[in-house]
Amino acid sequence: MNRNWMIGFMFVLFILEGTLLPLIIPDMWQGRIIPQFIFIAVLYHGVYQHRHTALIMGLAFGFLQDIVYYGHMIGPHAFSMGLLGYLAGLLFPGRNITLIPMMAAAVMGSFLYQTILFAIYSLFNLSKMTYEVALFDYLIPSLFVQLLFALAIYVPMRKWFDLQSGTAENEQD
Repeated sequence: MNRNWMIGFMFVLFILEGTLLPLIIPDMWQGRIIPQFIFIAVLYHGVYQHRHTALIMGLAFGFLQDIVYYGHMIGPHAFSMGLLGYLAGLLFPGRNITLIPMMAAAVMGSFLYQTILFAIYSLFNLSKMTYEVALFDYLIPSLFVQLLFALAIYVPMRKWFDLQSGTAENEQD
C-alpha cells in the first residue's frame, strides 16, 4: 500500500509541475526555472528505499514527462531520471543518510540531470546554445529551486521511508 501512496504522490507532483508551478513562477523567470520535483522524489527513493525501484519510477515518470511536457524526443528524461535514480541508490547503500549528504546528492543529481538533458538535446541539434549560456540561463536558477524543494520535503520523505522500512522489517519477523 505504501508504494501506491508514493506513486500517487509522484503523480500529484507531475500534475503540479505542469499546471500550478507555471502560474507561480514570475513571467521574467518562465523559461529560466524548470522545476523537476519528480526527479527529487526519485532521488529520495533511490537513497532511502531501493535503487531498482528508483530506476523503474525514474523510467516511468521520465517517459511520462517526455510524452506530455517535452515532445521533442521520447526518452531523454526517462533515461536520465532512471539512470541517476539508480546511481543515487548505488552511491548511498546505507539508509542512514543525513540532511547534508542528501542535499549534496540532490544538488549533484539535479546538476547532472540537466547536464545530461542538455548534452542529449545538443547532440541531436535541438539546442543551439552553448553550455556556458545554458549554465547561467537555466541550469543554476533551476538548481536552486530543486534544492529548496529537496529541503522542504526532506523530513516528510525521511519519515515516510523510515516508516515504510519499519513495517517491512516487522513483516519479515
